[in-house]
Amino acid sequence: MKGVIPLACTAWFVILTAAHAASEADMRRAETLYQQGHFEEARAIYQSVPKSDKFYETALRQLGAFALYKNHLAEAELMLADAHARNPIDVSCDTLLAETYVREGKYFDMADLLHQLRRPDRAAEFELFGKSQPFRIAGKPAAATIPFQWTDPVPVVRATLNGLDGLFLLDTGAPELILDPEFAKAAHVPLTSPPAGASGGAGSAVFGRVAKFVLPGVEVDDVPAMMLNTRAFLPLSREKRLAGVIGTEFLSHFRFTLDYPHDRLVLEPQDSAPKSSGVIAEIPFWFVGDHFLLAEGRVDAAAKQLFVINTGVGGYAFAAPESTLRGAGIAVPTPKGAQLGVVSPSAPFPIKQLSLGSLDEKNLSGMYGPFPPPLEMELGVHVGGMIAQEFFEPYAVTFDFVRMVIMVRK
Repeated sequence: MKGVIPLACTAWFVILTAAHAASEADMRRAETLYQQGHFEEARAIYQSVPKSDKFYETALRQLGAFALYKNHLAEAELMLADAHARNPIDVSCDTLLAETYVREGKYFDMADLLHQLRRPDRAAEFELFGKSQPFRIAGKPAAATIPFQWTDPVPVVRATLNGLDGLFLLDTGAPELILDPEFAKAAHVPLTSPPAGASGGAGSAVFGRVAKFVLPGVEVDDVPAMMLNTRAFLPLSREKRLAGVIGTEFLSHFRFTLDYPHDRLVLEPQDSAPKSSGVIAEIPFWFVGDHFLLAEGRVDAAAKQLFVINTGVGGYAFAAPESTLRGAGIAVPTPKGAQLGVVSPSAPFPIKQLSLGSLDEKNLSGMYGPFPPPLEMELGVHVGGMIAQEFFEPYAVTFDFVRMVIMVRK
C-alpha cells in the first residue's frame, strides 16, 4: 500500500538506528576511558569503528594518538595523515601529526604543516634545519657514561656546546634542550627572531640550532634548542649559573639511565639489547605531547591514575593537585612559602605509600603547591600527580623508548 513502510524495512530501520545510537554511546565511553588514562580499553573501542561510520576520522585520530604515545612513529604518522586528509580542520589531529613529525626528525614536513596552519612564527624554528636530520649521533653508536657533577638537589652534568663548556641540569620534566640566551650567544648558536610585537610570553619563544653538543663519550649534531633564562634554576643548581637543561626530547634518542646510587647518566643506543639482570620492576609508560612521560600509579588510598614523571625537581617524592590529595585521604596543607627545591608557595605532606607501576615506596614526603593546576587536564587525560626525584633516588632508573618501559634496579 502506497505510503506504508513494509514491516521488514521497519525492522531494519530500528536495527540500524539502534546500531547508530550504540556507536555514539561507545564513542562517549571511549572518550571517558581515554580521559581516565585507560588507553588500552579505549583503543579497543576505537578499533571497532568501521570506515563507513561518521566517527571513523575521530577513531582513526585517537588510534594515531595511542601509537604516538607508545612511540610507534611510523604507525602514528600513517593513521594521523589519513585522519588529517579526511578532516583537515581537526586541530587535535594536526597537533598530534605535528608532534609525530618532530619525534621522527621530519622538520621540513613540520615546517610545511605549520605554514598550512598559518603559523609561520613556529615554522621558523624548524626551517633553521632545512632538510637536515636533527639529533645525528656522530661515530659508531656505543654506550657512554657521564658522571654527575652533583646529584642533589637534582643531577647536573658537564657538556660542551659548539666547543663551549657548561653545566646542564637533567630533567625529564623539560621538553627539548634549553639554553640560557647569554650562553647561546657566546656559543654562536643561530637563533630565530621573536615574533613582531612579542612581549616575552609563550608566543615569543626563541629557538636555535646547535651544531655540536658533546657529553663525555657521545657527540650529537644538529640539536634543536629553546632559549630560557636559567637564573630561575639557581635554587636547583647550588647557586651556580647553568648553561642549560637537557630535556626529554634529547634524552629520548637514547636508552638512558639515571643511576642515582652511582651518580651517573648512562646513554645507550636505542637498538642495543636491553639488560634484564638486576631489574626489580618494569613499568610501562606513555610518551605524551612533547615531553610528558606518564605511568600508572597510586598514592595512599586514592585510585590508580596517571602520574607524570619529572626527575628535574628534588627535595620531595610527589606533588599533586587538591583532588588527588582529597581522594587519597590526605589533609590538604596550606602553602605558606617556598620549600626546598620549590620556587612557588608550597607546603609538605606525609605519604604512607606511593606506587608507580609495580614499584612501591613507603613513608615519603610530598609537596602541595608545585603541581601546575592546568596539567591536571591540559593533555586531554587526567594527570593525578607528579613523581619527583626523591622517589627514584635509591635506584638506577632506565627509560627504554623502544619497549616503552622503565626498568628499575636497586
